[in-house]
Amino acid sequence: MSLDIEQLISSMTLEEKIGQCLVIGFVGSVATPDIFRRIRQYHPAGIRVGMTMRSKTAIHDPYATSASCAHRVIRAPKNMVKDFIPGIPACHCTNEEWTAYLNSLKEAAMQNPHPIPIHITVDMEGENSADYPYGGIHFFPMNMGIGSSGDPGLARRVAWAVGRQLTALGMSWIHSPVLDVNTNPKNPEIGTRSYSEDYETAATYALEALKGFQEAGIITTGKHFPGRGASSQDAHGELPVIDLPEAELRKHLLTFKRLIDNGLPCIMTAHTAYPAFDPSGRPATLSKPIITDLLKGELGFKGTVTTDDITMGGIVAMFEVADACIEAISAGADLVLFRDESNLLDEVFPKLVEAVKSGRLPLSRVEDAIRRTLTVKKEYGLLDGSGVKDLAHCSDGINDPKVAAIEAEAAEKTVSVLRDDAGLLPLPRDKKILLIEQIPPIYRLVNTQKCHPGILWEHCFAYNPQMGMVETEMSFTEKDKERVLARLDEADLIVATNYYYRRGSGGSEFIRELAKRGKKFVVVTNSPYLATSEFPTVVLTYGNGPAHVERIVKALFEK
Repeated sequence: MSLDIEQLISSMTLEEKIGQCLVIGFVGSVATPDIFRRIRQYHPAGIRVGMTMRSKTAIHDPYATSASCAHRVIRAPKNMVKDFIPGIPACHCTNEEWTAYLNSLKEAAMQNPHPIPIHITVDMEGENSADYPYGGIHFFPMNMGIGSSGDPGLARRVAWAVGRQLTALGMSWIHSPVLDVNTNPKNPEIGTRSYSEDYETAATYALEALKGFQEAGIITTGKHFPGRGASSQDAHGELPVIDLPEAELRKHLLTFKRLIDNGLPCIMTAHTAYPAFDPSGRPATLSKPIITDLLKGELGFKGTVTTDDITMGGIVAMFEVADACIEAISAGADLVLFRDESNLLDEVFPKLVEAVKSGRLPLSRVEDAIRRTLTVKKEYGLLDGSGVKDLAHCSDGINDPKVAAIEAEAAEKTVSVLRDDAGLLPLPRDKKILLIEQIPPIYRLVNTQKCHPGILWEHCFAYNPQMGMVETEMSFTEKDKERVLARLDEADLIVATNYYYRRGSGGSEFIRELAKRGKKFVVVTNSPYLATSEFPTVVLTYGNGPAHVERIVKALFEK
């Protein structure tokens, strides 16, 4: 029997109500006493989990230490908060171990005085965006690849396949789909995360993705309202300002409106200022004109509104975190995403409680926020039980043959020879070729026989066993450059990856330098924005998972 929302809200303490406005972060695969303390003490609505790192604390946070945030006091971990060495990946675990870990968090929430089921949320946007990269999970291309496939139904099938895997493992909420329309080719943050540069195309594919997620039974989050596609800055490190006329900004609302009209349950705000929408210059996350008036009022959004990570540079460059949380909820945000695992949460929570007691944060607004989130959870069945999953079936989504078939289809439809003006393809099978291969994040994290650094080189063996290789970081270090230059004379033909990752940059400048050295040169890139005219032969991938690598090699060696 599901909970009665109004009765539940009326019976909550103020502290419980504040907690139901928060989604707190926890990373890694080892449940520490601190996460159970926070579930018990703060009663959060949900937990944002991630397996790509062991720690994400303020002192180690690359966002909080960006140049625009240099004036901020960095909190050193204390008490039970993690103080791990940054950069070390989380320990590997089986799907059963991961689901058991999530089950323990859910069970802890059900031991609170008001046992409200928590939701578990992740990022799983495609390619290197994979908060759970283990257990044989299938990887899919970035949205722009899907949007360029000519098959809107592919967006639906891919979204279903992603949701099918995650829900079996115990995740119930996803921060997708990206609804930004990437109208700025130099956008450092959105880029291929967008379905398209065209408004109607983006809306068409995003709507199909929503349908796929709905069929999989996972709660979706359209982001980043009111649109970050025109930005030239990354909100992770600073507060971007999109100073376009209102008429131009309103074009970016098309994808949001299309999905709102078709049952989108959650929208994430942008840590970006839009003077045409709010002349105060406040980021959308803290803007009542943008959240309450535009999104909830004019566009008629009835679901729940979540902030992006409230400790990102786009917020902390200008606001204290506690003030940002208070003002976000006051402006109309229903959930505040607090991914930071530092002691900041322990400092912020009592200030939120005090803000309600003092009248700065209206209790009615807090209760409205809770009502919206609980209504979404009820619609998706999340209030019908604890959400604990049967370990015997947690791999059912990953092992579903239909998911594997969709992965192969997506790779086939998104890998292509963009151009071969130099007539270098197919590559010779009896000549010496040098491959310069970067290590994308998922290769380093997964590192199995099927997905590991050097995977492209390995797949080339079947076609040309004489192929040499230099392995490099995503952004070429000086040592990488020395190693590459020392090997150029080994072959007349060079194949170089030119991958971009928004959190680790890419090697485009060095690759352009290499292309000028007179060698026959083939570029393999995951972004059309890196496929410049300097490279006459380009294979465009939009992804680099194992299925994509198979297609890349066929594009290189087969007609």
